[in-house]
Amino acid sequence: MPDLPQLDGVRALAILIVYLAHCGLSHVVPGGFGVTVFFFLSGYLITTLLRIERAATGGVSLGAFYLRRALRILPPMYLTLAVSGLLYGLGLLDWMHVDAVAVLGQATFLTNYPALFGTERVLPVPLWSLAIEEHFYFAFPVAFALWLGRRSPGRAALACLSVCGLVLAVRCLNVWRLADYSLNYSWTHTRIDAILFGCCLGLWNNPVVPGDRAWRPKPWHVAAAGLVILATLAVRDPAFRESLRYTVQSAALFVPFAALLHGRGALVRWLGSAPMRRLGLWSYSFYLVHPTVIALIQHLRPGSGPLVLIAAGLPPTLAFCALMQAAVERPCARLRRRWLDAPGRPPEPGLADGARAGRAA
Repeated sequence: MPDLPQLDGVRALAILIVYLAHCGLSHVVPGGFGVTVFFFLSGYLITTLLRIERAATGGVSLGAFYLRRALRILPPMYLTLAVSGLLYGLGLLDWMHVDAVAVLGQATFLTNYPALFGTERVLPVPLWSLAIEEHFYFAFPVAFALWLGRRSPGRAALACLSVCGLVLAVRCLNVWRLADYSLNYSWTHTRIDAILFGCCLGLWNNPVVPGDRAWRPKPWHVAAAGLVILATLAVRDPAFRESLRYTVQSAALFVPFAALLHGRGALVRWLGSAPMRRLGLWSYSFYLVHPTVIALIQHLRPGSGPLVLIAAGLPPTLAFCALMQAAVERPCARLRRRWLDAPGRPPEPGLADGARAGRAA
């Protein structure tokens, strides 16, 4: 897969949005939209890599896919849970009572279905969005290998769009029949359409895949899509926010992403700059640890406002990310290459490319 530094920058921008919202600015910064961007980007990258692998080898190695995914996702996640649990055990987190069964739900990607355990008493590690991605990727590569990858790009994209329509129908049904439909926000079966819209871009109109006659959006197309997204953020009606909002935002993201993938303009250069690439590379660890860091600061300095949390939280969060990269992610990347690269085969792309393919926050 060609190097796409601007997508690292998109990931950096998304994690900053989430961070600012969690620091107490959620009334002005749309943290949920940052998660939607992560979902879209993840769907695009994984689908593109599956298409490239199928074109190069004639098939998809599911074993290699899941092994790469496990080595990329699990070690940082379990280590962050351990650090957060240690701080909680030492009394350094003013957190609700943590339930061991709920933490088990976090560790097994079930935290976005809290009713399964009857509790939401989890450690401050935001694994609900990661759970949605992992549920999706348990099934999607199999569907791609057995059926979707054998269809034409247009037909495959239409199949994904049809599932997006079904997910929207389920959300609307929940809004109509449930007294509390707020969990539309975190359930897998009501949020996977954001990933699927990214898959649609990976399947059709993909500038990265040779042979795709990719559409190049004009500036006014991107501006119009931006206005649509802003409009979804301005509407405060709960029924709209938990039903149509996710569909409209995810569909609108198709336009700016298509424009960015052509790799031109000042915005592309800024997103691909060294600081943005570095933050994008660290975004997974950043996403995992930043709520624990915020909770620790709130324990040490009760009553800290958003600006204090933002300024005081960045240094330890970035330090944790750098340590995680050096001590965990790079060794796992070397292990992945040693296990998966055939003799005489060119080495797998480095950690920066692996990060682009592995996770969105």
